Amino acid sequence: MSLARGAARGAAWSFATVLAERSFGFIILGLLLRVIPASVVGLIAIASAISDLARVVANSGAGEQVQANPGDRAVEAGAFWSQSLASVGFMALLFGISPWVARLYAQPELSLVLRVMAVNVFLTSFLIVPSARLTTQFRFRAIGLISLGSSVSGGLVALPFAYAGHGVAALVAQRVVGVVFYALVAAGVAGWVPPALPRLTVLRESFRFSWPLMQAAFVDYISLTGYVMLVGLRMPVASLGRFRIAQRLVEVLQEIAFLPGRKVFMPVFVAVRHDPDRQFETTRQMLDMLSTVIFFASAVCGAAAKPIVLLMFGERWAAAVPVFAILTLMAPATALYGVINPLLTAAGRTRLVSHYAWANAAAIMLAAWFAAPFGLTALAWALAGRGVLGVGLFVAALRQGLGRPVGAILRLLVLPCLGLVAARLAAFAVLALVPGVGLVGQFALGAGVAAAVFAGIVLVAAPGRMVEMTVRLNKALLGAG
Repeated sequence: MSLARGAARGAAWSFATVLAERSFGFIILGLLLRVIPASVVGLIAIASAISDLARVVANSGAGEQVQANPGDRAVEAGAFWSQSLASVGFMALLFGISPWVARLYAQPELSLVLRVMAVNVFLTSFLIVPSARLTTQFRFRAIGLISLGSSVSGGLVALPFAYAGHGVAALVAQRVVGVVFYALVAAGVAGWVPPALPRLTVLRESFRFSWPLMQAAFVDYISLTGYVMLVGLRMPVASLGRFRIAQRLVEVLQEIAFLPGRKVFMPVFVAVRHDPDRQFETTRQMLDMLSTVIFFASAVCGAAAKPIVLLMFGERWAAAVPVFAILTLMAPATALYGVINPLLTAAGRTRLVSHYAWANAAAIMLAAWFAAPFGLTALAWALAGRGVLGVGLFVAALRQGLGRPVGAILRLLVLPCLGLVAARLAAFAVLALVPGVGLVGQFALGAGVAAAVFAGIVLVAAPGRMVEMTVRLNKALLGAG
């Protein structure tokens, strides 16, 4: 199978399974949020941000090592054990600081919740290597189906707890069961069992590879989700819960529109890293497709923000509507920045990954810290504005990763950006003219107008580019030509 065909089919399977997984996940989330109060959501948001930060940092670098050295069992052993030992350390740390964290946020229940979630930090180390092994084999269908099964099992366990009045237990059980399911099934499908402890030199080399990526993971998580820890210190926990729901909707938007492509970035960049011309062209083609999809998704979801939130979660979550609508504007910048990590990692420039991640996270934390006391809307606008300014980091990192000017790639972003702005304005104008329409009608009008305007602009302004993209994708998927 050719590289293009493997990447395209992998992305297609990832998209299909992510779409199914997120669709089911939102059905479960919608049911849960109709009985779980915003204050509980805010409490879990704090605990999740802290435990997930530890989990992401502890397990970063293991998957990248396996993908960068496919088939090397010594590397797999070093990756697993180095990350497992790091996970144990972080789990112990969370156990120790949980009472202090509970006092800091004035939420006594947070201590026990954080300790239970700390166990997930260790459990996650058992799924990283088998997932990476499947990725190097372009077995994205298996990965997607396992992830879907993880979401289904966790969701089905959570519902009985929630409707029995145990909201905190429901959200905690959902996460633990999902991780256990994924770890067991992924190991079985990949034919992987935990290897014997390798020599100290292997562990040392593994940590040396992972350390810059662990730093990058720390700040990347802060920039994507973890900044809610700061927000929780600056606004009531119930307001934090409403913000977290809007933030989660944006994360899912990015996952559906961007994650399927991102999963294939690392193996593709590894395959072309020794051919600069092919690397540049591959990056250009991938970003052309990515930018079109993510800008389109942001245009449609932002235009239909009100019916999306209210139909899914009910009127009591109305405060999350403007937050979600505004945050969709930062989705393109966040998604495009996500290309930098696999590009620089495949080139062996992991220290640059860390440096750019720190700069990106610092800007987000400053925006969150100073804007949060002024309310949810002010916070959302501050974060969206920072996202636009963050494109400068993307440009600099892309140029260093490719080792040449990137003007030809940047010009690809102009048209989708214009389409996004025009689509949002057109949908806003149409909805303002028909104020009496119900939520279903608002969804149809907002999403339909935004989709039509965006598609019309890109097709009229660049028909050849859209045809070329379609033909290229068709060839990759079907193996034509």
